[in-house]
Amino acid sequence: MDEVLKVHQHTLVNLCEQQGHSYDIYREVASSSSIENRPEMVKLLKRIKEGYYQAVVVMDIDRLSRNEFDSSDIKRILHDTGTLIITPYRVYDLTQDDDSLLVGVTSLIASQEYKMIHKRMKRGKQYAQQQGLWTDGIPPLGYTKGKDKKLSPNDRADDIRYIFNSIIEGVTIPDLIRNLDRFQIKTRTGSIWHYNAILRIVNNEVYKGDLHGIEGTHEAIVSVETWDRANTIVNTYSFKAPRSKNKIYPTSGLIFCGNCGKVQGCNYHPHIDKLYIKVCRCGNRSFYYNDVLKLIKQQVLSHKETILKAIFCLDRGSEEDDTPRRLELIKKAMGKANRALEKIEILFEEDEITLPQYRGRKAKRTEEIKHLEIELANLMKDDTDTKRRTLDDYLRIIDGLFDKWEILDGDGLSNEDINRRLHVLISGIVWRYPKHGEPTLRVIYK
Repeated sequence: MDEVLKVHQHTLVNLCEQQGHSYDIYREVASSSSIENRPEMVKLLKRIKEGYYQAVVVMDIDRLSRNEFDSSDIKRILHDTGTLIITPYRVYDLTQDDDSLLVGVTSLIASQEYKMIHKRMKRGKQYAQQQGLWTDGIPPLGYTKGKDKKLSPNDRADDIRYIFNSIIEGVTIPDLIRNLDRFQIKTRTGSIWHYNAILRIVNNEVYKGDLHGIEGTHEAIVSVETWDRANTIVNTYSFKAPRSKNKIYPTSGLIFCGNCGKVQGCNYHPHIDKLYIKVCRCGNRSFYYNDVLKLIKQQVLSHKETILKAIFCLDRGSEEDDTPRRLELIKKAMGKANRALEKIEILFEEDEITLPQYRGRKAKRTEEIKHLEIELANLMKDDTDTKRRTLDDYLRIIDGLFDKWEILDGDGLSNEDINRRLHVLISGIVWRYPKHGEPTLRVIYK
């Protein structure tokens, strides 16, 4: 790409010098078709509007833009300022109808060509990924990409195993970072470790041999069981030390907007000494926090009856095994959500939806998939003994919560203790309070 730009620059500079033009050079690799991601183009258009130039010299019309909407804006600016377009083949004057029509048609064709190229590249990349080929640039630490474009472990694989095993053995991430530094184990780039770098490694499915949701595409560095255990630990709220400046409430990190999927925290109003659920940017409304907690407490208490009934059925051996049916329903829902996510990506790429719309829809579907994955993982690992132990743990948590819920009962557990226990018991609380309707919440249990 750099060589191509050099050839283009040499050709255009010669053209300007042969015709006796003075010039400024605006050089960039336009990886995006959108003007907002092209700083040199933004600077050029600003100076054109300020009357700095009489003409723009390019190799071809499509070098200005391959986005039909941006092309229209560029064309309007050049027309209004009387700025010519000079290529090695001809000069375009947009104040002339014929030239204006020709530039418009050329830009439209270039835009459609760009979209088709992008679609073909995306399909090619997806096909390669389905074959287990690595297409995402530099391989992650511990892997080397072979000539066949598949991943294979290298001499840093032991460092990855050390990280996973340390997490499973109960080492906190800050302590693990200190150990890595003490043993002179560096990142792939030779830098010191940071908290998020450890999280990215433990959450990376590549290390268990999977690639983009496809299982067994290459040799794993750690077993699936090890990956699952470490992944569960680092994503459990109680494992993460909260920042001292952030106040912890009973539901911190648990309440999600039922419209867009974003986490909804709390706002304290000191003039009235009351807490409220935060208003979500999407419009999901606020509500008095203590009333929400009472409703959550009632639902958790009623869930105790469900747990007791499940324990009774397990002990009597009368539980009907509906696991296959539940697995089928969850996988079907995940497939639907993933297809919806792919369509959202396509709509954004085709400029059918705006960036705010894209972010809102993507956040909602991503949160939905996250909850389904948690439910699926819990369901797949449950046998009778595991279910019984898990149910007993949940029962102890519920019994330990009631009559000790400080913010409601006045004494007992701290807000942080309650929050940690709720994170073990539930995966999320979906909150909705529409403008014309009643507030509702739904507790999603693990």
